[in-house]
Amino acid sequence: MIATLCGLLLALGLPSLFAFIKHGDRHAPFKQTRHLLMAWGGCLALLALMLLWEQRPMASIGIVWGNYLAWLIGAALGLTVMTMSVLSLIQASSSGQGALPDGAAEGMLRLAATPPWFRWAVVLTAGITEEIMFRGYPIERLTELTGSLWLAALLPLAVFTLAHLGGWSRSHLVGVLFGGGLLTGLYLWQRDLVACMIAHALIDSVLIFLPWLLKKLAARQTQRFSSVSASR
Repeated sequence: MIATLCGLLLALGLPSLFAFIKHGDRHAPFKQTRHLLMAWGGCLALLALMLLWEQRPMASIGIVWGNYLAWLIGAALGLTVMTMSVLSLIQASSSGQGALPDGAAEGMLRLAATPPWFRWAVVLTAGITEEIMFRGYPIERLTELTGSLWLAALLPLAVFTLAHLGGWSRSHLVGVLFGGGLLTGLYLWQRDLVACMIAHALIDSVLIFLPWLLKKLAARQTQRFSSVSASR
C-alpha cells in the first residue's frame, strides 16, 4: 500500500512539479538536456519503484508483448489524429488564417526552433514516459485502491492535461485534453500500454515535420499573395 501511494505521488505529483518549474520560463527557448533528463528520470524512478519495491511486473501497468491487434489499433488511431492535424493546418493556411492556432503557436514555434534530433527525442520520450506515468501506472493502481475505474481514468487525465500548462497556453489545453482522452479511452479498451505509446508517438510526430510543413505553407501563402497582387 505504501509503495503504491509513493508510486502514485511520483507518477502524478512529479510531472506537476516539473510543470510548475517550467512555467516560469515557458517563453524562453527549450532547455533541451533538462527537459529530457526530467522526463526520463521521473519515469525510470517510477519503474524502479514498481519493480523493486512493489515487486510487480511490467504487465501490471499494461506493458505486454505480442498483442499485435491492439498495436494496430493504436497505430490507426495515431495516424488518423496525425492526418487530421496536418489537414487542419493546411485548411487554416488556405483560408488565410495563421497555420497554427493562436493557443498553440508559441509552443509549436519554440519546438520548431529546436534541432531535429531533439524533436525526435521529444516525440519518443513523450510517447513512452507519459503513457507510463499518466496512463498505465496510475489507472491500474487507482483502480485497485478505489475500485472506481472512472476515477482511476479521469484523475490522471486531469493531471496530464494540467501538466502541459508548463510549456503551453491555456487554450492549447483543450487539444491536450482531447488527445489525452483518446489515449485514455484506448487504454481502457485494450488494456495495452504499448498500443497507447504507438498512438501517442504518432500523434506527436507532427512536431518532427513542423518546420518543413510551416515553410511549405508560408511559401504557398506568399505565392498566392504574389498572384493576387499581379492580377490587380
